[in-house]
Amino acid sequence: MNKTRTLANFLDLSEEGRAQLKQASQLLRVKRHEIAVRKGKQVSGAFIVTQGSLRVFSYMPNGSESTFYHIRPGETCVFAINCLFNRLLYPAWVMADEDTDVYIVKGGDFKELFKKESSIQDLTISALSSAVFKLMTEVEQIQGWTLSQRVINLLLNHADDQAWVYMTQQDIAGRLGTTREVIARIVADLSAKGWIATGRGRVQLLDTNKLSQQFTAS
Repeated sequence: MNKTRTLANFLDLSEEGRAQLKQASQLLRVKRHEIAVRKGKQVSGAFIVTQGSLRVFSYMPNGSESTFYHIRPGETCVFAINCLFNRLLYPAWVMADEDTDVYIVKGGDFKELFKKESSIQDLTISALSSAVFKLMTEVEQIQGWTLSQRVINLLLNHADDQAWVYMTQQDIAGRLGTTREVIARIVADLSAKGWIATGRGRVQLLDTNKLSQQFTAS
């Protein structure tokens, strides 16, 4: 796979910038559910995802997982950039949601490219603004939504075009910072109402209208 061509799908660089990026970037292929970065590790470069999705998360005191954000094609990791510019260790874990291609751009080269390439500046600013927006949304949800509403929101956001969500109840619990037993009760209730159906490691949304109405019902 040609690194410059792949990254060029997302970055509009000068000839000099493309040449530098080609020399400075390395492809990392991460399998589904594989840990790509562990908390406390030194960051060697900026991450740019070109295929798949990475999930950035931390562990709660009870052992459950709390998701900060996802890194999807054309996006970079705001935590990694912060570590590069401020010489910090990585503050979270990163796991692949699915088989994922991510390019690691050496820290020194990324800083140089940031100074002279507008697309790198745009990529970085977009990552920062998206992270702030997502964190604000999470705070609003935690403060104003019931756990059942948060489960429904997660299912709606992750359903494919056939209305399937490929997650286990443990996956859902980890992303919402709760236990599998609590999620099992909510899923059982939604299933009893006929709004969803469950299978091994997956959930099918049977009535998205009813599910969506749970955010507007008085």
